[in-house]
Amino acid sequence: MRTTIVFCAGVLLLPLLAHAASQTEQDNAMIDGTGRAYVGNVSVNQAAGNQQQQSNARALANGTNSHASTYQNQQLRLINPDASLDASTSIKGNSFQGSGVVGVNQGAGLGNQQINALRISASNSTSHPESLDDSTLAQNVAVTRNSGSPVAMPGQRIVNTDDQAFAGSVGVVQVNQSAGVGNQSYNNLSIRVAGGL
Repeated sequence: MRTTIVFCAGVLLLPLLAHAASQTEQDNAMIDGTGRAYVGNVSVNQAAGNQQQQSNARALANGTNSHASTYQNQQLRLINPDASLDASTSIKGNSFQGSGVVGVNQGAGLGNQQINALRISASNSTSHPESLDDSTLAQNVAVTRNSGSPVAMPGQRIVNTDDQAFAGSVGVVQVNQSAGVGNQSYNNLSIRVAGGL
């Protein structure tokens, strides 16, 4: 009797295992018509998939000898990532048509890192503009094998931004869109105004 049960279970599971192995994972992130007529600061992080790291950092300073700073550090270790996935990101329609500061991070897939950073300082000091060093832009994705495959991998990556999205926006627009495995993108804007506001 036990032999029959094990045999039947094996027969029933084989088609299910074959079906699961033939499917490609699909990660889709979509924004449609969001943020219309925004005013001020809008920050959006949207991710589909696993192990995504996203941040929108804003720093404002006003006054004598004021200084605005941001520090972003993202670290991620991917062990034998499966690159055979379908990943797509899209921003559709009249999304994010407005004025002010908008930061959008949109990722699909596995292990993508995205940062939008903005620093604005208004000071009465006579200091000079700062340079931006690599430590400020620190991101690290450690892939334990060569990310390039000698054989074509199944899976499709699509990144799409509608021509109406962000149209007519006034101010600062920071956008990162990534689809796939281990992508890194960073937008940084630093403004220093002498004389204060």
